[in-house]
Amino acid sequence: MGKSQLKTVFLFTGQGSQYRGMGEQLFRSEKVFSDSLEKSSAIVRKQLGTDLIAELYTVKGPVFDDLLITHPAIVAVEIAMYRLLCSKHIVPDLVAGNSLGEFAAAVVAGVWSDEDALEAAIEQAKAIIRHCADGGMTAVINCSRPYLEQLCSEYGLSLASDNTSGHFTVSGDATCLAKLEEVLKSAGIPYIKLPVRYAFHSPRIAEAAGGFAYYMACAQPLRPARRGFISAMTCASPEQLPGDYFWQAISNHTSFPALCHYMEQQGPCVYIDLGPSGTAATFFKHNLGSGSLSRSLPIMTPFQKEKQQLNMLHELLVR
Repeated sequence: MGKSQLKTVFLFTGQGSQYRGMGEQLFRSEKVFSDSLEKSSAIVRKQLGTDLIAELYTVKGPVFDDLLITHPAIVAVEIAMYRLLCSKHIVPDLVAGNSLGEFAAAVVAGVWSDEDALEAAIEQAKAIIRHCADGGMTAVINCSRPYLEQLCSEYGLSLASDNTSGHFTVSGDATCLAKLEEVLKSAGIPYIKLPVRYAFHSPRIAEAAGGFAYYMACAQPLRPARRGFISAMTCASPEQLPGDYFWQAISNHTSFPALCHYMEQQGPCVYIDLGPSGTAATFFKHNLGSGSLSRSLPIMTPFQKEKQQLNMLHELLVR
């Protein structure tokens, strides 16, 4: 199938995808990427007094889960990735974000500015830290949904997201998650504990909703979304987003299979994951039907192969 027959889709992801050093190869070698990240870092410094660049590329440590840093960091890196792709004449026909990824997707769709998105991410993090108890999130692999739902009910946990067949994310109290993980380990079911301190996509963060709603009510009004914006929550193309949209994005259940199914109805696509870890590309790859003509590609991963992936993408879509 020719390049012109494939729609280009930009995908953005959220909490749990972050790590120190994300996008560093591009930051060191691509001026458009570094300029965008420096601009975002200046916004974060103004709001928090924190050097985002140093947190990403200088500070050492095995865990990167301080919400006040990771929330704006994910948004900033994804915006920088978007700016870089546009500079290389790779532009989206469609755009969708999952969870916190909705913030960057909305920048692409013209709903708000880089600064609006980053400030909202910071204020959302502040509200969660101020009002919510600690929690966590765990990815569960090769497990039946009914069995996992039973375990979630037993331990007071929430099924946060459906990722692929047999692959889910569970959210809730850290102690309850530890009990779930013990059961999974005994049953030989793989799981991965995500670098997240709070129980996103669960009722445990509900108490922060009011604080964030107050901020959004005082912030700049959301502009209508450009054509091509897809809501991962509703699998539809809303023009005007409601005021609580970016709260619902991080608190409602999400489904990659449902989003992928909706996207595939638009025709064959090249799905490009602009998130830090490449997880959306992996999920879409596994959710594509056997007869699909679509492709799903990451750019950033923890393995620091961004330049190689970028060159391959440019070869596929531009040359």
